[in-house]
Amino acid sequence: MIDRKKFNPVRPLTFAGKLLTGTVRGLFATRRLLGGTDWHFPLNGHHEDPRKMNWTHRLFFGHKYYYRAITDAEPNSAIAEHFRSQIAYPELPPDFQPETSCTLSSGGDLMPYAWITPATCENLWKEAGSWFFDADVVVANLETPIATQRPASYVPEVMLSNMYFNGDEQLWNVFTANNRYGKYDVLSTANNHSLDQGVDGLVSTINFLEQRNIQHVGTARTPDEADQPVVIERNGIKIGFVAATFSLNALQLEEGEKHYCHHYNLNEEHPDIAGIVEQAKRARAAGAEFIVGMLHMGCAYQPYPSQQIIKNMHRICEAAELDLVLGGHPHNVQPFEWHSYETSTGKKNTFIIYSQGDFIAYDIFKWCHLPLLLKFTLTAGMSNGHRVVRLTHIDAKLYYLYAKVVAGKVNSLQLLDFERLQRDDQELRSDPAAYAEWRELQAFARQYLLPGNLDHFMSVQK
Repeated sequence: MIDRKKFNPVRPLTFAGKLLTGTVRGLFATRRLLGGTDWHFPLNGHHEDPRKMNWTHRLFFGHKYYYRAITDAEPNSAIAEHFRSQIAYPELPPDFQPETSCTLSSGGDLMPYAWITPATCENLWKEAGSWFFDADVVVANLETPIATQRPASYVPEVMLSNMYFNGDEQLWNVFTANNRYGKYDVLSTANNHSLDQGVDGLVSTINFLEQRNIQHVGTARTPDEADQPVVIERNGIKIGFVAATFSLNALQLEEGEKHYCHHYNLNEEHPDIAGIVEQAKRARAAGAEFIVGMLHMGCAYQPYPSQQIIKNMHRICEAAELDLVLGGHPHNVQPFEWHSYETSTGKKNTFIIYSQGDFIAYDIFKWCHLPLLLKFTLTAGMSNGHRVVRLTHIDAKLYYLYAKVVAGKVNSLQLLDFERLQRDDQELRSDPAAYAEWRELQAFARQYLLPGNLDHFMSVQK
C-alpha cells in the first residue's frame, strides 16, 4: 500500500525545479498545519476546466500534484471494488462464426517536453516500437499543435500557469520513431491544448498530418470537414472514430468557430453530448461497423475516475453506442471497465479505458512515467443471420519510462517493458533515484491497476 504521508508525488530534475517544487510543497505543508484540508480523494464538483475553476479547485489541483497524491476513491462509492472485479471478456454470441479480423494499437498522450530530443531518445522505442506499431491501425492522442511556422513551446518542468504548447519536426520524429517500425493511422487532435497556437495553429497541425497521410479526428478546418466521418477499413472491417475534449483551457471558440474542435463540458453534470452522438451516427452511415471514441475527459493525477466522470462516460457510451473508448487527460493510467447496457438490438458491452496515461512525454509527476499501450483484435463474423464486429482479444503492456538523469539533465529516455523488469530489474539498481521510482510505480500498479483489471491481459506475476 502507498503511504501517502511519506510518498512524494513529484520528481523534479533541475536545481531550479527542486527549489520551486520544494517551496510549493512547503507552502502546502504550512497550510495544512494551519488547518487546511488534506485531500486524499477526489473533490466533489472538480472538473479541471481553468475557465470555470474557483480557488478551492485550484488549491485542490496543486495539492494533489505537488504535495500529497490522491490515493482513494470517493467514500462509499465502491469504485475501487468495481474496478477490481472486471472480467477479461464478455461472452460472444453463442452462434458467432468469425470470418476476418484486424488489430488496433492505442497509445496515450503525445506531449512536447524539452527533454524529448533525438539525442535523448535514441533508444526510446527499443522495447516498445515493434510491438506497438505492428498493428493494422495505430492511434494515439496528439496533445500539442505542430505549427512548424512557429517556434517550439514545451511543457515547463514546474507547471504554475497557463501553458501553450507547440511541437516541431524534431519532436514529431521522436513521436513516430522516424517511421522505423510503422506509422500512425489516426490521431485525435481534440484535447485541452488544441488551441494553444490559435485557430491558425490548429489548421497547421491538420495540414501537417494530412501531408503525412495521417487522419485526424476531433478537429476540423471547415464546417464541411467537421461533418465528415472518419472511417478506416482494414481486412474488410470498417472502423469509425469519434473524438471530443472537455476543455480548451483558458481559450474558447466563438459561435462561428465551433467547427474547429469538438468541445463539450464532458466533466460536468449533464454534459452536452449531442455532438458525439452525431459523429457516431455519421460514422455508421458511412459504413462503420465498430465505433471508437477518443474522449479527452476526466481529472488528472488520480488513480480512479470520479463518480461524475464514470456517470458521464456511461451516458456517452449508451447514447452514441460506442464499442471502445480510449480515454485521455488524467496523465497517469487509470483502470478499465466493461460497461453493459441494452440497445434497440440487444445487450451491448463497451470496453472503456479511462486513461492510458502519458505516452511520449516526461511530466515530473511520478505516476505519469508508467504508460499503458493496448492492442485490440476486432473480429467480424456472422451471428443470428447478421454480420457483427466484436472485440475478441486485448493485449496490454505497461512500460516504465526510464529517465537517466545526469547533473539535473535527462541524458536518455527509454520505454522499458514492465513485465520484463518485474522478472529482472538489475539494470536499474545502479541508478538509486530511478530504482526508487520504479519500486513506487510497481506499488502503484499493484494497488490500482493490476488486481482484477489489467492483469487479465498481462502475464505479470499476480
